[in-house]
Parts: sequence; C-alpha cells; structure tokens
Amino acid sequence: MPGQSEDWNLPKSWNRKILQDWEIDRLLTNLEVTLQKRYRQSTRKDLLLGLLCGYSLKKIGQDLHKENAAVRAGLSNIYRDIEVLTGEANKSVKSSNLVYVLEKHGYRRGSVVATIQRRDIPHNLPAPTYTQFIGREADMKKLLERLSSVHGAHMITVHGIGGVGKTALVLAAAYLCLKASNENSSDAPKFDAIIFTSAKQQELIPTNSILWRQQGQRNLRDIFREIANALDDPTILQSPPNDQFDRVRQILSKRRTLLIVDNMETIEDRNEVIEFLYNLPICIKVIITSREQIALLPIRLRNLPQDDGLQLIRQQAEEKGISINDEDSKQLYDRTGGIPLAIVYSLGQLSGGYSLNSVLNRLTSATGDVARFCFEQSVQGIKGQPPHKLLMSLAIFPDSAILAAVAEVAGLTAAPDIVNNGLARLQQLSLVNLNPETKRFDMLSLTREYALAELAAYPDFEREARRRWVRWYLDFAHNYAGEDWEKWIHYNKLEPEEGNLRAVLHWCEDKEHYEAVRDLWLLLSHYANLYAYWDDRLDWLQWLIEQSERRGEWSCFVKIIVRKSWLLIRECSSVSLKEADKILRRTWVLRDHADLCVQADLAESMARLQIRQKDYKDARHWLTVEEKLVIEANLEERQHIRYFIPVLYHQAEIHYLEGEYLLAKKLFQEVMKSAEKISWHRVINSAQNWLADIAIEQGDRDEAQKLLIQGLTVAETTHNKRRLARYRRSLARWEKKWGSAEKAYQLSIKAIDGFKLLGMTRDAQEMQIFLDSL
Repeated sequence: MPGQSEDWNLPKSWNRKILQDWEIDRLLTNLEVTLQKRYRQSTRKDLLLGLLCGYSLKKIGQDLHKENAAVRAGLSNIYRDIEVLTGEANKSVKSSNLVYVLEKHGYRRGSVVATIQRRDIPHNLPAPTYTQFIGREADMKKLLERLSSVHGAHMITVHGIGGVGKTALVLAAAYLCLKASNENSSDAPKFDAIIFTSAKQQELIPTNSILWRQQGQRNLRDIFREIANALDDPTILQSPPNDQFDRVRQILSKRRTLLIVDNMETIEDRNEVIEFLYNLPICIKVIITSREQIALLPIRLRNLPQDDGLQLIRQQAEEKGISINDEDSKQLYDRTGGIPLAIVYSLGQLSGGYSLNSVLNRLTSATGDVARFCFEQSVQGIKGQPPHKLLMSLAIFPDSAILAAVAEVAGLTAAPDIVNNGLARLQQLSLVNLNPETKRFDMLSLTREYALAELAAYPDFEREARRRWVRWYLDFAHNYAGEDWEKWIHYNKLEPEEGNLRAVLHWCEDKEHYEAVRDLWLLLSHYANLYAYWDDRLDWLQWLIEQSERRGEWSCFVKIIVRKSWLLIRECSSVSLKEADKILRRTWVLRDHADLCVQADLAESMARLQIRQKDYKDARHWLTVEEKLVIEANLEERQHIRYFIPVLYHQAEIHYLEGEYLLAKKLFQEVMKSAEKISWHRVINSAQNWLADIAIEQGDRDEAQKLLIQGLTVAETTHNKRRLARYRRSLARWEKKWGSAEKAYQLSIKAIDGFKLLGMTRDAQEMQIFLDSL
C-alpha cells in the first residue's frame, strides 16, 4: 500500500481509513529523524494513530490492552514530540488540537500549510491562570454558540457558586474568540473588540501559580472607564456623566464587541448596570458572571465530572511536584465535590506539608463555602504566629503590595528574617502569591475575603494595622510624590501603587480621617494632574474644600482652591473659567490665612485665568502681585528660583500671545536657564516648546524642527501627557508649513485626543479647527 512502509499493529476494531487521510509514513519519518526516536516499531506509533482516529484515552488503553497511566504518559510524550517537530509552543499541543496542529503543518492528505492573515483587535483580557483549560466541553460549546452572530442572544449569564470556574470558562472562550478574530478563522465567533471588566479587586481564578493584578470596576462609571481605556477612547470620560451612556452606546455600536462583566453580585449599582447592558445594541454580546442566578439566558456551572476533576488533580500535582496515586486522587475528588478551587487549594496544602488525611478531614468538617474548605486548616495552623499577621495585613491591600509595605502594616519591620520566612510559609500554603517579575505579593480574592474575616476577628490588631497602613502610604507619598520640580524623577514608583493609594483615600474618607486625606491628596495632586490619572480629581478637591471650610481650616482651603482652579483653568471652557473666577476672587479675600508661597500660587492662578480670558493687562497686574509676594517671602535661593520662574514664564507667554516674539523668546530663554539651576525639567521642556513655536512664527524651519524633536523625545520619556499633546500640536503646525500634510493630520488627531483626555476643552476645539483647515 502506498505510504505504508511497515505492517501496522492496529487492532482490527480501529478504522484503517486513517491511513488514507493522513501521510503517516512522512509523519513517522520526520518524527524519527527530528527526535532520533523509534516510532514505527514501538507503541508510540499506535498511540499516535489512536489519537488521529479521535479515540479517548480510555478507548486507546482498552484496545491496546494498556493501563491508563501508561497510555497517559505515552500520549504526553507524543504531544511534546509534535511540538518539537512543528515548532509549536511548549505544552500547547494536546488531544483537543492535535489534529488541527498536524493538519496546519500539512500532514493530512491534500492539505497545505496554513497561511494566516493576522489582525490585532483591541482587548484588555487578563492573562490566563491555567496551563491547560480542563473540561467544560458542553458548557464551552453552549457559550460559543450563544456568542455567534447567528444566535439571537444578546446577554448571557454564567452563574454558579464561588470557585466553580465561571471566570475561567468565560476567559477561555474569550481567548478562543480573540484568536479567531486575530487570525480571521472560523474556529470561534469573531469580534472587533473584546473588553473585560470585573467588580473583584482581584480575579477569582482557582489557581495559585499566576499573579493577577485586576483593579475592580465596582460601578457603572468604573465600567465606562474600563471601556474607554480598552478602546483608547478618551471621549467617553470627557463626556458629562449623564451623556456617557449614549457616548458608550454610540462607540460600541460601530463594532462587533464582546463585553464581559465579571462578578455582577458585588457591583454597587447593579440595577443601573443591568439596565445599561440591556439597552446596548444587538451587535454587542454581553457575558455576565455571578454567584447569583440572573434570568438572562443563563449557563449554570456545576462541579467538574469525575474524569475532568481527576485530570485537574493530576495537572496540579504535576505542577507542584506532588506524587499522588489514583486511589488518593479519587478520594480527593470525592471530598472536594469536584469544585475546581477546592481541588487546587487542597493540592497546595499537600505541597505545603499537610498530610492527605488532614486535608480530607478538614474538607468534610467545614461548614462554610469553598474558601473555608480550603483555608481553615491552613490559617488555623499559623494563628498567633507572624504568618497570620502577614496574611491579615496583606488582605488590607486591594492591589498587590511590596514586601516592605506588608511588613510595616504587620508591625514586623524590625524582624526581616521573620517576615521573609512568614511570607514563604504563606506561599507554601497557597495563600499568597509572589510575582517573580514585579516582586509584589498578592492573594486571590477568595483568600482575601477569608483573611479579611480573620482580620475583623482581631479588632485591636486591625486598628493598629490600618493606622500603620495609612502612615506607610503617607510616608511613601512624602518620599515619591510632591511637587514635580523636586520629585518628578520618582513618579514612576507611584503608578504600581495607584490602586492601594486610592484605597487609603477611600478608607480615610469613610472613616472621616480628614487630615490623612488632606495630606495624601496634596502630595498626590501634582502627579495626578501631570499624568492625567484619576478622572475624579475634581470630586476629591470638592470634598476637601467642603471639609476644610466646615472645620475652618482656611490655610488648607486656600491650597485646595488653587489646585481646583488649576484644573478649571486648564479645561478653559466658558463654564469652567467662570467658576474659576468665582472661587479665586472669593479665596483672595482669605489669602492671609495662607503663607506667602501659597498666596503667590493664588496670584499665579489669577494671572493664568486672565491670560485664558485674554485680559493681558489684568494678567500683568497679577504677575506683579505674585512677584512682590515671592520677594517678600525671602526664600532661600532654590525656593526663590522655583517661585519666580512662573512670573517670567507667564510674562513670556503674554508677549507671545501679543505677537512680540523677540521679547517672548528672550524671557523663555531666561526661564530655561533658571529652571536648569534647580533641575525643573518639566518647565525646561515646556519653555522649549514655546521657543519652537516662536521659531515657527519667525520662519526658522531648522531651529523649530530641532527644538520639537528634542522636546517631544523628553515628553515621551517622562510620559507627560499635557506636554505630549502640545508638542504634537506644534509639530502638526511645522508639518503643515514645511512638511507633510498627512503627518500634520496624524499629529493633529493625536493632539486632539490628548487634549480631550486632559479635559483641555478649548485646546481641543482650536486643534479641531486647525485639523479642518488641512
């Protein structure tokens, strides 16, 4: 027979048609040459042919009269061999995709090596928490059918108890859709965007090997923010709150979108969110996961069937280096009830040194949910010890935390060895994860719920731990936040802590710890403004204004007004400028409650307001006032330079706006020299932008280009969003005058997006007019 070089050892019951469909001889030859292994005269050949027949492990074992364990080990080796032969990723080949992989690489008769046209659709899916998704074939099939465009379902719910694998199933389906969409294949429904939102502070994925950093979307506004971030569309957040739904609906209606809302039961404004989802266009598929059943085309997840549960046990045992026989695996499956999270954590306890009998006994005696089954024994064994304090302390952090912060909150900074050993013990017990890349500690949300319950049982410890938590972040902000002329070099350390900083602010607000909110926000405001983080900045400022006014703390009141006016003036709409004028004039009356430096800041805000209103005469008056206050303050040299620079800067700005380019150039050069003395790099970068604009106006093509390229590089490196938008605006003007109209168009679009993200309404409008003129 052509293509058959040996007699096959196939059982008669096997379908010999497989030899007609596949180029078996070439496949075996390539395997033997590549791997230097015998395939033809060994059981490897028979196992491979059994797979190509589509038979299950059990069927192959029966027909070959082999034990399941031997068949399983042989198949695992074959998968690895196929990966080496085809170049597929390590541990990517399995029984479910073996036929596809070999067909893709041309081993099916009549097939050709696939050429895939890729596209990258926008998505924000978190990384999978499993090396192989196990089971749920029927549920996956049902979910994919409902996600297809031909199915009438608009909203799909996946519900079940905590730890049953709702999120894992939905993410596995989403990744299939992502792959099909990127490769334009028909293996799964295709979408133009896939957006994942979750109300959990950490993903509730039953695994203990991969750290997830998922900041929760707890309400409709948070969901809108996540959609805006995923689609890189700032117009959603810049729309008035009452108009955001219509804006989201308008944007999503232009593309086929998969929107996932995870953990619906913990969303604050649940009815409002459901109403929003229900009224989305039909082109949008919505998946909701919840512990509570919602009557919206539900898919209910139950425990894993025995075969799948045992496969999960084997997978986890292999990953953790545990030896567990078939009998013990069956017993563990029975005691856990086939709940994936209970299986994963039970194997984690075994790897931490617990005996199987101990794990099984605690599982049967537990009275709570799956988390209690898994954690009670582990936590009971560390109570009263440093690991217990560390566990409760880490639970206070909604986002991942560095070792120093956890140690401080636990009150163990004086004992670094105890901290290291305690955290190592928690990792052994699968209660805590360490991200090897970021060196940050985290825990699953189910673990955190249990640990927070433990924390509540020790009110004295919780009170002190919360106090240390707030103090640690205040010290952290003192070290790395503050004014950008002094602390900008440390701002990169703030971003990983943003979720925890927000949590401190919210907790202190709830507990009416006004002083902590005040001190922390005053330190963070420059960072938040410079990098356009936290779209709720005005809300926090208003809260602080009201609280400081109620307490008669007028010095703080003046400081907060200055910061609020800064945002209002930057927005530069008629409404915001009117409000800024109102609050600044009222606050000027109270200026004597603040020190002279704050009064100088207040005068600067008055000058900035008049410049935006094009009242340059009054602006010059306020700059004169500001200059006198700076002189009167009698500051040391660096402080004097810092507070005198804004006077020069705004004087130069006025000259530019009045068309006096020579005077403007001279003053901006003075600004740069002064800023260099104190390493105020943001101002240097800003003045350089103005000098480039002056060069454009004066027709100095080469000088303008040099300044813009240098300045843009710095703005990109420092992630200064405001300066990025302004440099792109200037470069667009340069391209229009001397370069490419197409580049001018592209730069204009980016500048407009930047201005909108920053809430700079007038700048965005002016840039739109420029764009329309191209």
